[in-house]
Amino acid sequence: MASPVSPYRPYLAVHEALLNGGKDERPTALQVVADCNALGSLRGQSVLITGCSGGIGKTTAAALYETGAALYLTARDLSKMEDVIEEIVQKSPSKEKGFPRPVPIELHLDSLESVRSAATTIKSKTDSLHLLINNAGVGGVPHGTTKDGFETHMGVNHFAHFLLFQLLRPLLLKAHQTTHRPSRIINVSSTAHFLSQISFSDLNWQTRSYQKFPAYGQSKLANIFMTTELTRRYSSQGLLGLAVHPGGIFEGSQLTRYMTEEDSAGFTKESMERIQKVNKTPEQGAATTVWAAVSGRFEDVANGGRYLGDVGESPLASDDEVFEYTAAYAGHAFDEEGERRLWEVSCEAVGVDGDL
Repeated sequence: MASPVSPYRPYLAVHEALLNGGKDERPTALQVVADCNALGSLRGQSVLITGCSGGIGKTTAAALYETGAALYLTARDLSKMEDVIEEIVQKSPSKEKGFPRPVPIELHLDSLESVRSAATTIKSKTDSLHLLINNAGVGGVPHGTTKDGFETHMGVNHFAHFLLFQLLRPLLLKAHQTTHRPSRIINVSSTAHFLSQISFSDLNWQTRSYQKFPAYGQSKLANIFMTTELTRRYSSQGLLGLAVHPGGIFEGSQLTRYMTEEDSAGFTKESMERIQKVNKTPEQGAATTVWAAVSGRFEDVANGGRYLGDVGESPLASDDEVFEYTAAYAGHAFDEEGERRLWEVSCEAVGVDGDL
């Protein structure tokens, strides 16, 4: 279920122009909402976004607020989340239109108990969910485990979001039954999936020498596997998954806070110059997630299970593409047997029956 040979890439020209020395005209999340005629278009629908107290989660939420949807925004720190919500509402071009005020939800993704509690809270506030955006994540962290014993990247980035989807699946199905439009599950992945395969014999890095970037890459590959498998299993019921690579974003991102001098030394001057050239602002980084959320392209479940980057469907990477610089996907990103196996392992790990 990989992206097609000729993927749909509506903003390709502006991304190529930047690489060729042109000015930066890459779209922001708000521009995508306008381009897709989505202003006010999701009134009466509900959206859950994880990790919204900063970074691209915050800018994703601000853009989707303009659609008129009821937003449920998760964070570890609710007081910080309240401040972000107030900022979103006050700065909104649509603040006079009476769109519903976003609702903060406490969620700690290093605890499955917290995931279950958050899901219960969400179910008490809405009986349907049209969009689930699994945005929160950690990257490059020192070796450690979550409260449930999972390696931190895999536990936070994959297992917690997998459980959240499973617990909220009835709400996603209800939304489809009500609107007769596909409900979308959007997993924010990364080009870091190039760095690793899924090590089924050692998912939690218990027997291997720990390497933080391959560990991060494994969790981001797991996001893609989950996306494809859930689409395979539930597209006939009106659910589709999309995996998103937002691009390199350093401003406001928490993913670089564990970078050491040794890590930075691993980049050559040439590679750093290229990274800086294609680096995105949070507003540009959120654009692909927002496109996945509002584009009419994904009203057709046949277009689910895709990997997206640079606000379009991604192509397969060529042999000479370096992972830091590309919106393409690695050849091992789509593997039907691996996707099925990870699904089954994940169901067992988080204690659910994936076919309920």
